[in-house]
Order: sequence, then C-alpha cells, then structure tokens
Amino acid sequence: MLMKSPWEPWIAPGDEPVYQRLAAAIAEDLVNGKIAPGSRLPAQRDLSYRLGVGLGTVTKAYGLLARQGLASSFHGRGMFATNKILTTRKMVDLSSNVPPNVISEKLLSGTLASLATTIDADTYRACTFPKGTLDQRMTVAGWLQHYCVSADAERMIFCNGGQHALSTVLTALVAPDICLATDELPFPGLVRISHLLGMELVGIDTDPEGLLPEALERIACEVASRKKRLVLFTNPTAQNPTGRTMSRSRIKDIAVICQRRDILIIEDDVYASFAAHDRICFLDLAPERTYYINSFATLFTPGLRLGVLIAPSHQLDNLVRVLRAQGATDSPISRLIVHKWIADGVASHISRTTSAEAAVRNKVAASIFSSISDAWIGSGFHMFLSMRHSAAVALASAARERGIMVTDPAVSLSDGNDQSGIRLCLGGPTRLELSAALREIAALQVQLGQGTMATTKGLGDNLNA
Repeated sequence: MLMKSPWEPWIAPGDEPVYQRLAAAIAEDLVNGKIAPGSRLPAQRDLSYRLGVGLGTVTKAYGLLARQGLASSFHGRGMFATNKILTTRKMVDLSSNVPPNVISEKLLSGTLASLATTIDADTYRACTFPKGTLDQRMTVAGWLQHYCVSADAERMIFCNGGQHALSTVLTALVAPDICLATDELPFPGLVRISHLLGMELVGIDTDPEGLLPEALERIACEVASRKKRLVLFTNPTAQNPTGRTMSRSRIKDIAVICQRRDILIIEDDVYASFAAHDRICFLDLAPERTYYINSFATLFTPGLRLGVLIAPSHQLDNLVRVLRAQGATDSPISRLIVHKWIADGVASHISRTTSAEAAVRNKVAASIFSSISDAWIGSGFHMFLSMRHSAAVALASAARERGIMVTDPAVSLSDGNDQSGIRLCLGGPTRLELSAALREIAALQVQLGQGTMATTKGLGDNLNA
C-alpha cells in the first residue's frame, strides 16, 4: 500500500494560471526541503479535492514539473519528486526586455488552426517579399495610425522584427561621411549594429524629458564642421535603457532642429502603445526625413517576428535592395497572424491587456523603490537605476550571485562622464518572481551604499520613482 504524502499542499499567490502557481508552490517546497527528494507527491484526485481545483489543473501542474525535471511519473505508482537535491534557486531574468505573457496557448492554437483552414497555397508561395500584400500593409497601417497618424501603407516595408528594421536602415545609410547621434546612455542594440558597421556614434546630453535641443544643436554644428552629415536615432517613448519619454513640445523642438540642420531621423517607436493619447511622432512632423520603426514582437510576444519600417519614398528602393541582399525576410505566417488579429479585434485586446499589466508592474516597482532617488520608473516594460559605472558593475555581480540576471551596466557616450546604471526588465517573470527579485535588488542597492549620483545634467536629481 502506498503511503500518503505528508506534504501540506498550497497554491502560490499571483495572477498567473492556477496550475502554474501550484507548480511554483511545489517547486518552492522542493527547494526548501519541505518535500524530500524522491518522495511521492499526492495523488492527482486527492490534491484536486484538497485544494478545491479541477483535476485538469493538477494534471497540468504535474506535467509542468515533469518538463522542468522536478518530478517523474511512474505508471501505477504516481508522481514522485526528483531524486536530486535542489540546492540552487531558479534564476529570475530581469535582463530580457519582453512583454508580459498575456497570450494563451488556446489563442495561439486557435489562430493557427483557423489559418490552416483558410490559407491559400498559391498566395503563400508567391514572392511578396519584403512588402507583403497591399491588404496586409493597409491593415497594419490602420492599426499603427492609432499611435502615429502618418503611418502610410505605400511607404511600408516588413522586416524580421524591430532590430532587423534598424539594421536595415543603418546598412542603407552607412557611408564615410555619416555620424550617428543618440542619447548619452544609448540603446544597446544600436551600439552593437553601429560597431558592426563601423559607424561613428556620439552621445547627446539629456534631461528627464530626453534629448536636450541645445545639445543637439551643438553636436550638429560640430559634425558639420567636419563635413559630415548627422543621423539621429531616438526612442521618443520609454527610451531604452532609461525609460524616459519625450514631451510633445520636446519632440517638436527636436524636429525643428532636424529640419533646419538637414538631420535624418530614425524613430524607434516600439513602445508607442504606452505613450500619452495626445502624442505626436517625428514621422508626423518630418516625414521627408524620418525612418519610422515599430514591432509586433515588442508589444505581443517575441515569437511574433514582424517589424514595420516606414521610410521616405525616395529611399524605398534602396532599402529593398538591402533586404534582398541580407536574405533575412520576415515570416509570412507572422504577417497572417498579425493581419487576422487586427481584423478580429484580438490585437486591440492584447494591447489593452499588455498595457494594463505593464502599469501594474510599474506600480509594484515604484512602491519597492519609492525611497531610492535614483530609480526611474517609466511606462513600458523596464525601469532604470542610475549610478556610476563601478557601482553598476558591483550591483549586477551581486544580483547574479543571488539568482537574478540584469542587463549589462549602461556605458555613457559622453567623454569623461561616469554616468551609468542598470536596466531592470519587468515583463518576463511572474508577478511573484518580479516582486521578490526587485526587493532583493533594492536591498542590495542599499547594502552596497549606492547613493544618488551627482550630475550636472539634472538626471540624478530628477529620476524619482
């Protein structure tokens, strides 16, 4: 006769599906020794009755534990905890800037099943790269016009995500006389691409509203004196890594300078859904010189690799040549999914749900870091802790020792400026994991003595949670 498990079952708190929270509770008790290695877990029907949950919930929880290597099923005997002693905790990843998981397996499988019954083989095998069909571009343009009124299907190209769109633009623009300017604490992806292409990269001073117009003027004059042309890269909403958002007036001021100084603009607008309702885009103000980038991978899920690039009309042929040379096309399946979700209203639902979840997570972060003056809580999926580079390196190392992964410390583009910091990504972990990890980071920051970083630019005095 099999002995009844002595373990007292419970369900971890949070907003995730019940089976995930049940699996998390069992995993936690495996780690802390409340469930002995090799011991038998409660029978599924018994656990279902004791917790008041459906049998299918327990079945899915046990299946998840098995896939994680934490339990094994033996026919006729039941489910048993792993024989290995768990001495290490699960790493919590605050380094990957992904949206919260709001897309269910049911939605994905239902969408793919629906597409399978309607897909046209002749249309699918037709070479529509890289523009897709007019209907697809019109649908996506209509969606983007909620955020950028100048989104235009005629000037639209599809890419394999936002990063691919940025790489395509920079490859098309690369030349000995081009100088690329951006925030003093730059988007890491931009740094990687510019180094790969050998492009000169310069930093522009900022304040809590983003790029300083007078700093851009100064850089433009200096670049012009060297007979070079300036290209500006900017994240107007939830800048990566700092999370700062430009005001309407700041965007207008920057656009005027770009028009007067003949500066090209690359507008990375992947966080558009988190902007204010009265927002304005550089594409709206200066369409003749703006390369506008958006991405469904950023808002929906990383697996949906569909980036959107809207460019000046006279540059479209050049961009298409670059895409053909790269051979890195977007997925026709991704186009079909996005088209269907927009048409069915699913995209709007996902956007609202993701935005609401991001707001909750930012509120949690703001509460935890309320006493730390150098914490900037934005409106997207990430926050930023401003500090000197040596302090950022120490904090990142200490966090990893405690099972928390953070992004590499930011490196300033401004000469002689030790401004740095750590980006903490809020979208990937469960709410329970996120709250615990952020509390550990906040405690570490206090323990390591990270004070407010003095700065003449006002950033350290104004980035308050």
